[in-house]
Amino acid sequence: MPVIHILPEELTVEVGRGTCLLEVLRTEGISPDAPCGGQGKCGKCVVLMNGKRVLACQTSVETDMTVTVPEKDGLHILREGVGADIVLNPVRRGYFVAIDIGTTSVVTFLLDRDTGRELASASMLNPQTGYGADVISRIKAAMEGSLEKQRDLIRGTLTDLISRVCGQVGISPTEIGTVAVVGNPSMQQLFLGLSVENLAGVPFAPVLLEAKTSPCRDVLPICENAVLLTVPDIAGYIGADTMGCVLSTEMYASEPLTLMVDIGTNGELVLGSRERMIACSTAAGPALEGANIRFGMRGTDGAIDHVWMEEGRLRCSVIGGGTARGICGSGLIDAVAVLLDAGILNKRGRIQSGEEWDGQRAVALADRVWLTQEDIRQVQMAKGAICAGVRLMVKQLGREVDDIQRVLLAGAFGSYMSPESACRIGLLPEELRGRITAVGNAAGRGAKLLACNKEMLAKSQILRDRIEFLELASLPEFSRTFAMSMNFREVGV
Repeated sequence: MPVIHILPEELTVEVGRGTCLLEVLRTEGISPDAPCGGQGKCGKCVVLMNGKRVLACQTSVETDMTVTVPEKDGLHILREGVGADIVLNPVRRGYFVAIDIGTTSVVTFLLDRDTGRELASASMLNPQTGYGADVISRIKAAMEGSLEKQRDLIRGTLTDLISRVCGQVGISPTEIGTVAVVGNPSMQQLFLGLSVENLAGVPFAPVLLEAKTSPCRDVLPICENAVLLTVPDIAGYIGADTMGCVLSTEMYASEPLTLMVDIGTNGELVLGSRERMIACSTAAGPALEGANIRFGMRGTDGAIDHVWMEEGRLRCSVIGGGTARGICGSGLIDAVAVLLDAGILNKRGRIQSGEEWDGQRAVALADRVWLTQEDIRQVQMAKGAICAGVRLMVKQLGREVDDIQRVLLAGAFGSYMSPESACRIGLLPEELRGRITAVGNAAGRGAKLLACNKEMLAKSQILRDRIEFLELASLPEFSRTFAMSMNFREVGV
């Protein structure tokens, strides 16, 4: 059987002839990013095979080889969140751990047992990204046999992060009393090792419907004395992370009509006040996190994160300085807004002036970084879905968009993007300009509240039963609203 020597890990593995190289690397837990889930479409799972660049997902192992997996750049992960004050009323005494399992990244917080103050935090890329950038790819992979592997990957990551934060302050994980985990339904179910078939087809019904506690050692043996808190999901694609955002922002007690938006590989929206609340999920796709974009990348060193026009020329800022290697979500939104203002894009998203690159119209943002016509279409799909969700939720409540007094942007993308650019391209309705506030990692803040106060877990059950779920695709006006929302506002309008 062929032998593969993997660098820089210095691993040697023997595999069956004809095995997909990406599958080998996944098995070893060191696979490169594969945003398309290994379909050969994104071209980003590049490795060196005997010194030659190849796509791991398209490479069959036939002979002995040496494979070098590029090191992943440090992801700029958002840890801080603003929101409600922490109150100590725990399920079990001891130190507290709060975890936010995101589709892209994972953040772990260690909190003081006497005050609830944050003592340490640690984060890393979600290791399941080797199975795809979005939850749909990971659900598909899990149903094809990778459920246990994805479960073990995330549990291993959490074990490492917990060990790391405990080591930072010199305590033992056995001193942890409570662990609260939030994440979208897919991330929660994969972490718990539950089948994700319910998320693969209509009616996309959630399975985690009740707030409950269980021994943490059953899933994270490192926390052998802790209680694990399971936070209920609101709907099949609106999970405990959204619940964490609702708890931390306290929008459930707000008198002004408030919109909370968390845009990631999926878009979760909650609209309401203390009178009534409604939630929906939009299939924004991973474009706003850099996937499905020709030169798209996460917010790491080398990514264009902001774009503006200066003296008639496009200017860009690059994370970490240096040469631009690609563009992340915040830069993408800026770029589209700037091109609209310059008349380079028309209201239908067609590039009016630019150059030909790789057989399609494109605009050069920097040396070797282009924004293509297909990239614009991907942005239109994403922003159309978000904006349509907002307008249809407002209509469902019998209100107008202008009635929304506060817009709270949660998550990394919402924290780094320009609100003005978001409104300019119609990601958010123009009427909301000037009412937008970034609240950071609100899901993580919610996890902290849950870990420290058992009343928050009870509150999550009350809110789960109170928040109405709006299935956008079931509305007869959805298709038309979505199509209209894909267009851009004309210059000067």
